[in-house]
Amino acid sequence: MLSKVIPGAKALRNHEIVIIGGGVHGLSLAYNLAKSGRTDVAVFERSYLGAGASGRNLSLIRSSWQQPAWAELVWYCRQIWSQISVELDYNVMLTQRGSYLCIRDERSVAVARDAVAMQNSLGIPTRMVTAAELAKAVPPLDTTGMLAGVHDPTAGISRHDALVWAYARAADRLGVAIHTETPVTGLSVSGNRVNRILTDRGSIAADIVINCAGSGSAEVAAMAGVRLPLRKLALEMFVTEPYRAYLDPIVSVIEDQAYIMQTSRGEFVGGAEPTGHVGAPRLATSYAALRQSAAVLARLFPALRGVNILRAWAGLIDMTPDGAGLVGQTEERPNFYLDCGWGGEGYMVSVGTGPLIAEYLNTGVLDRRLRPFHHGRFATGERLDDGLLVVDAAGETRT
Repeated sequence: MLSKVIPGAKALRNHEIVIIGGGVHGLSLAYNLAKSGRTDVAVFERSYLGAGASGRNLSLIRSSWQQPAWAELVWYCRQIWSQISVELDYNVMLTQRGSYLCIRDERSVAVARDAVAMQNSLGIPTRMVTAAELAKAVPPLDTTGMLAGVHDPTAGISRHDALVWAYARAADRLGVAIHTETPVTGLSVSGNRVNRILTDRGSIAADIVINCAGSGSAEVAAMAGVRLPLRKLALEMFVTEPYRAYLDPIVSVIEDQAYIMQTSRGEFVGGAEPTGHVGAPRLATSYAALRQSAAVLARLFPALRGVNILRAWAGLIDMTPDGAGLVGQTEERPNFYLDCGWGGEGYMVSVGTGPLIAEYLNTGVLDRRLRPFHHGRFATGERLDDGLLVVDAAGETRT
């Protein structure tokens, strides 16, 4: 485990910059800050690195979005993904598989058609496909009732724990202090600034604090007296036993909130149930969600009905009302910054938010690709709801 490679028992000391959260967002930002010369940086993680959503996701990288803000940001990220293994000197096992987003509803077809035109204007090589083309491109898929699809040839997957390790080791080489198994228990405020970080191992002073705490971001913000429009949502996925080579592209269906891919070892990874829990979301799988996912995916891929499920897992994500991230400096606490609220898309954009937010902290200027995601957008009525999200902000199946 990475927590054994980079132990959490390093002595505490004051730092210029403290990042709360040891997932891909916190580690990407730490690495990029150190790379820019800001080496007095510390990361605090309450568990082991990647213990949250960073280690519990499908690790999907895609470029098909309805909102121009999302499209521009993820296309920027896609360029970084293509060379991140070389930059970090660690193989994150990126494979470009291509994806098909399947659509049954006429309204979604119209949304997708306009979205593809917008994406193409940005240089993203997506295209609309008919139901007949979809059936030909993905023969195992039962296309009954499907009207069209979006083909994204640039989509791919990577190894999520490899990205966590890559950023952590690169940040460690540049002098970042990484503290695992060190939960932040409080934030001390003096005047209108956060002046100390309280942990179960002691407290330290910091000039700048960045909230990259994933599903714990609302609680961390509350410690600073900042209220964020976030709620936790549990996503459940499963893995099957190995099967013959059957499915090369990644396939998702908007109306079913379903997604599935086959690994190089033959296992199928997927899900089709966004909540699955009664009561507060938690890191526990449920039979109801597993049965729902199995039923939907067996309907879409009839040949899989006899394949055994080996294991299932749940992950918690931090969801905003429009499903888009929260970035920027907070008004209440000028030295308290946000990089959170990315929902189910945080892994994909982490390679881009790191350098862009590092630049923001260094220059005071928020890059145009992140400006639409500023946390203050809800106060002015601006939203980034995206009609091509498979898991929507409400956490409910589309109808």
